[in-house]
Amino acid sequence: MAGLRQCCATGSLHTGEATGRFEKVHGLDCYIADAPNGQPNGIIVIIPDAFGLALPNNKLLADAYAKRTGAQVFLPDFMDGFIVPHELMISFKAMSATGLANQLYKVGHLFYLIRWLPFVLYHLSESKCKPRIISFFKALRANEAKDKPVGTAGFCWGGKYVTELCWDQTKADDGQRLVDCGFVAHPSNMKYPGDVEMVVLPYSCAAAEHDQMMSPEQAKQTKATLTAKTAKTKDSGVEHEFVMYDGAHHGFAVRADEDEKVEAEQGRKAEDQAVEWFKRWFANPPPSLSA
Repeated sequence: MAGLRQCCATGSLHTGEATGRFEKVHGLDCYIADAPNGQPNGIIVIIPDAFGLALPNNKLLADAYAKRTGAQVFLPDFMDGFIVPHELMISFKAMSATGLANQLYKVGHLFYLIRWLPFVLYHLSESKCKPRIISFFKALRANEAKDKPVGTAGFCWGGKYVTELCWDQTKADDGQRLVDCGFVAHPSNMKYPGDVEMVVLPYSCAAAEHDQMMSPEQAKQTKATLTAKTAKTKDSGVEHEFVMYDGAHHGFAVRADEDEKVEAEQGRKAEDQAVEWFKRWFANPPPSLSA
């Protein structure tokens, strides 16, 4: 079961009622969680896991970020209407079942997974989604975030895009950086150590101990790289952090099973990590890195 639990598609639906609103923002359907006092101190954009806007967990996380940071939080539909069904989580869990009686049960779930895989790979491809992401951040910087700091949080599939935004290579039309800081949890599809070595903006990583998307060696490299970067840039106002969550599996920061107390608690701690990171850099954004 351990191996399959590390997959992006495993996890659990969370309970609770989302309190935000839906609106079309810069051409994309978007879930918005407003700052409690109506006067946001910054903006957070969530680039979610593969389940995207449809997953209740992602909307509940947006609500929590808004309430706890005082920011306005956007959860855009970067998949442009494509929905990965929640049932994929059930099918991946079913593949872990043992015993002769469960083997026929697995066959149906296997075919279900195979049926969906080509659609997922196509609709979540970088060539389709990255242009939407960059376009959204450019429009956001020119409008809602013109005079506000911007943070972005990426989970699983979204982690790579947050990492690339923290390279600060793509600029807004007026030359401003698109984001001021980033947070990732159990990112997927990363190239190690190169993607992390290119980070220049404040970057916080929450890693799972058991994660086929970030091996123990890659986690070690990531921690060492971010620690070395901080040592060089701390005096100039840019820092990074890496936190390993012992016992946690891939997806824990979004889809931890609420009945598994240890992993659920690790998920809450990762939320704390993100909240404190955004509050810190919204209060004191990093200096301009322009030459």
